[in-house]
Amino acid sequence: MQKTFIVQSTVSKFTLFSNLAILGTAHFLTDLICAALLFWAFTAKVASIQDLAFLFVIYNILAFGLQLPFGYLCDKIKKPKEFAILGLILTALAGMLTLSNIYLAVLFAGIGNALFHIGAGTIALNLTPKKATAPGIFVAPGALGLLCGTLIGKAGLFNPIIFFGASVLLIATIYELKLPKINYSVSKKNKSNLTELLIILLLIVICARSIIGFAFIFPWKIDLTLLFVLTIGVVLGKAFGGILGDKFGWNKIGVGGLLVSIPLLYFGPQNAILGIIGMFLFNFTMPITLVALSNLLPEKPATAFGLTCMALIIGALPFYSDLSSFLKNKELGVVIILISAIVLFFVLKRMDAPKAKSKI
Repeated sequence: MQKTFIVQSTVSKFTLFSNLAILGTAHFLTDLICAALLFWAFTAKVASIQDLAFLFVIYNILAFGLQLPFGYLCDKIKKPKEFAILGLILTALAGMLTLSNIYLAVLFAGIGNALFHIGAGTIALNLTPKKATAPGIFVAPGALGLLCGTLIGKAGLFNPIIFFGASVLLIATIYELKLPKINYSVSKKNKSNLTELLIILLLIVICARSIIGFAFIFPWKIDLTLLFVLTIGVVLGKAFGGILGDKFGWNKIGVGGLLVSIPLLYFGPQNAILGIIGMFLFNFTMPITLVALSNLLPEKPATAFGLTCMALIIGALPFYSDLSSFLKNKELGVVIILISAIVLFFVLKRMDAPKAKSKI
């Protein structure tokens, strides 16, 4: 039988809200700068379309691929704040380098993005210990930052000096932040013969989420207003997935969100409202799977964060191969969501996931 969890946050409300506000804003700005500099380089004819494609590949390899080794290193030296600050510094410098050397700018942006996510993500995981609320709120602004950065870059409005100044202010603020206690202790209660299997299954669910993101094509996204509303839906889905999951139970919200999203996503290409609501519900699982993985690796929060990014990039790799046309299929997407829901339900049941209201 599952236990009932009522977990009280170990941080004050001021520490909780100040960390989420500052780190969430920094997450938004980091992803905005990285997207803006790439598209600005193409718009300003600093890079050709072939250069842009190459730079995108390099950036994604660095930004996502480096998070696992950086996470391992962060857990070893136990300096998440320093990782977050260094990541912001490199990202701010990347913006300035765009004016002189786009290749060096992308190198700095990819490394900086990975460092920031690992450092700030580790802090967020410890703001509401073993709960999904804080990580969901922290992760959510990233999607909006990417959209805003893309639009700014394409419009040729990227101003590195302004964003450098904003980054400096955030760096100074993060430096003064009072952090939660980062728990690196090993909990024997979390260890079982099934731990490794549960970790693998969670990574499969996360990998599948990446695949599903490509499987459903929404033609109406060419409308800028609808694209913006869709992005807001994704942002709110990640944030409320953690909040509602902690309140009503991870299985009810995570698995329920996946199942209810199926018909909405299936008819989403023809109906924007259904597609937006479907993506809102589909993203409920994001903070839940992240924190579930972290709970299985209690002594390695940064490594857990890095593993989720590794799974996401693995899920995206087939779309850069000859399998791309086959995978862009909503019927296949439905099957993958169903399998993901079954696997996630099994994992959360076996790891005794929280199912009662939590006090934050």
